[in-house]
Amino acid sequence: MLIFVFFFALWLLFNGRCTWDVVGFGLVLAAAVTVFAIKICGWSGERSRRITKKLGSFAVYFACLFVEIIKANLAAMKVILSPKCQLARPQIFQFDSHLQRGYSQTILANSITITPGTYTLAIDGTTLMVHALNEEFAEGTPGSSLNLRLMEIEAKAKPVSEKEPAPEEISGREGT
Repeated sequence: MLIFVFFFALWLLFNGRCTWDVVGFGLVLAAAVTVFAIKICGWSGERSRRITKKLGSFAVYFACLFVEIIKANLAAMKVILSPKCQLARPQIFQFDSHLQRGYSQTILANSITITPGTYTLAIDGTTLMVHALNEEFAEGTPGSSLNLRLMEIEAKAKPVSEKEPAPEEISGREGT
C-alpha cells in the first residue's frame, strides 16, 4: 500500500496540476505500476518497511554529503585560484571503506566522485582507489563522515545474506 501511495504522490508531483482526470488517471497508473512492482519485480511489504526505516538515516547522509560538497567546493576554489598553483599536488591513494554491502560501496564511491577534488577510480572488495587534487583532499576521504554514516546504516541493516552478491571491481575501460 505504501508503494501505491508513493507512486500516486509522485504522479501528482510530476504532473503539476490536480484535476479529476489527472487524479483518476494517476490512480489507475499507480495501481498498474504497483501490481507490476509486486508481481514482476518481487516487491514486498517487508521490503517497503526496511526501506522506510532507512529513510531517516539516508536523509542525514545526504545532508552530510551536501555539507561536504560545499566544503570541497571552497577548498577546490582555493587550489584553483591560488596564483602559483602550488597547492595542487594530485595523488592516487587507496583506503579500506569497511563497507560490506554493494549498495553502500556504490553510494560512497559516487559520493566521492561528485565531491569536487576527488574521483573514485576503482573498487576492489572493500578497498577504494581514489584520485585527489591534493593532500588535504586525500587525508579527509578515508575517515570521512560519509563513510562513517554508511557504516552506521549498514550496522542497522540485516546481516549480509549469502544471496546478495559481493561487490565487484568497478573500473573504467580495460587497458587504461
